[in-house]
Amino acid sequence: MNLPFDFDTAEPWQKIVKIALMIAAVYTIAVISLFLKGNLLGGSLLVLFGLAFYAMLWRARQISMGAKGRLTRDGVTVHPVRVWGFSLNVPSGEFALDRFAAVGVVERIMIGLPNRASQSDSGTVQLMGRPGAPDIEVMIGDIEAAQAFAKELSAALNLELKDVPVPGQTIRRYTV
Repeated sequence: MNLPFDFDTAEPWQKIVKIALMIAAVYTIAVISLFLKGNLLGGSLLVLFGLAFYAMLWRARQISMGAKGRLTRDGVTVHPVRVWGFSLNVPSGEFALDRFAAVGVVERIMIGLPNRASQSDSGTVQLMGRPGAPDIEVMIGDIEAAQAFAKELSAALNLELKDVPVPGQTIRRYTV
């Protein structure tokens, strides 16, 4: 493993937020145009659905949206990420490596669809923070690449390697 290592796992979230903001802008234009035309009922219904969309976006702000920064042998530096003036929910600051307990691999099982080119599960590698330190995502990819990267990172940083369940699930390994 070559350190320092620059990472940006917030990039997919930046695209998602840009799309959501574009939808919100088009929606706002539609609402204003309906009110300007005098269609109060249509405008009111769109405002109602817009409030529901806003509530959904507000809940999405609680989800961790990756991280962007640099990992060295001494610590991790993560930077805030903004999209068109809106801050993403990412950790920021400088953290020494002793603030992390382990390197974790989160496996997300993908349901195979016939029209998908890739049928492999996805994996996220994260530094698991001790109390007072955040969990920092440093890599996203297919599960095989994530497991190999996590093993290498764990050895390079001298941290324990752990399998991390997706929230609301447990990990069970069966041998046949």
